[in-house]
Amino acid sequence: MINQRRLIKTFKQLVRIDSLSLREGKINRSLRQQLRALGLRAVEAGRVRGGEAGSLIVTVPGRGASRPRLLLNAHTDTVSPGRGIKPVEKDGVIRSDGKTILGADNKAGVAALLEILRTIKERELPHPPLRVIFTVAEEIGLNGAKALPGKYLKADFGLAIDGGEIGTVVNRAPTQYNLTATIVGRAAHAGLRPEEGINAIKVAGEAIARMKLGRIDRETTANLGLIKGGVATNVVPAEVELRGEARSHNAAKLERQVEHMERTLFKACRRHRARLKLKVERAYRSFTVKETDKFLAFVTATLRRAGLQPVVRRTGGGSDANIFNERGIPSIILGVGADRVHTLRENIRTADLIKGTENILAVILGVAAWTSPKNKR
Repeated sequence: MINQRRLIKTFKQLVRIDSLSLREGKINRSLRQQLRALGLRAVEAGRVRGGEAGSLIVTVPGRGASRPRLLLNAHTDTVSPGRGIKPVEKDGVIRSDGKTILGADNKAGVAALLEILRTIKERELPHPPLRVIFTVAEEIGLNGAKALPGKYLKADFGLAIDGGEIGTVVNRAPTQYNLTATIVGRAAHAGLRPEEGINAIKVAGEAIARMKLGRIDRETTANLGLIKGGVATNVVPAEVELRGEARSHNAAKLERQVEHMERTLFKACRRHRARLKLKVERAYRSFTVKETDKFLAFVTATLRRAGLQPVVRRTGGGSDANIFNERGIPSIILGVGADRVHTLRENIRTADLIKGTENILAVILGVAAWTSPKNKR
């Protein structure tokens, strides 16, 4: 039903547009133009601090159905290295030229939603009321979704289109806490009076060596991903900054892990008479859409009718679905085939992008007929 060649062309065009987090202005302008050609008006809202654009919100009145209202979402920003992406298609697989990521996370989702909107209009297909949100700054903490005014988050159900295998339905995601630790030692000349200094890098290294990181258990992970400090090799470093995170599907386990990370840092500082400045903040809350939920059951039934054997599972990552669930919209995540995301090996099979887009359209069209009282929330 969809125009497959147009879908692939749109995807390639989108990945060529640089849109690193907080730098989504150019892709927003392109999307506005494409939506305008469909007779749709995009409203920009929720600009993130330091960003050059807000998220784009498109409201599409239902045709043949007034309920339930469906939120559709894909984010427009990408991770680095994401400048000058050159998509290369070979043997039914699209990759970058190897110098950058591909940006299928999440330009594949954006392309899918654009093609769905085009198909619905061209074929005058019945559909429920749609709220389509192209979010910014997802990759740096779901910040675009967090910044959205509440008036735009009115829907009965949500579908976040974000990477993943096309037969996978994600119904659970963890809570994440971010940690920023600044260890303050004392500077000294490294060759003349090193004993007068307190080496902040050494203190940090000792804390890191004693800290439980990586896979903590099946529900919990932790990571230190950034370290910054020092000014020269001949100066005992007076300050070093560490940034990390902890995630878990279990609130008690997450609290224990964060406390362990804090305690390890404090102990190392105390041993070396360094000071610690610590900031811990929640990035987003976990969510669970139960497998007995009627909307989730409807989505999996739709995928089975499409010839797939859907797998309902949890994820260790966050997405805009975390925010939508927190704001009262039961939302799940569907993929359109992006693989090896956030790496130079990122790729997507054209067959998966096509099939994934068709599956999402099938869900939307099915929702239009999903008017039985027993299915209403």
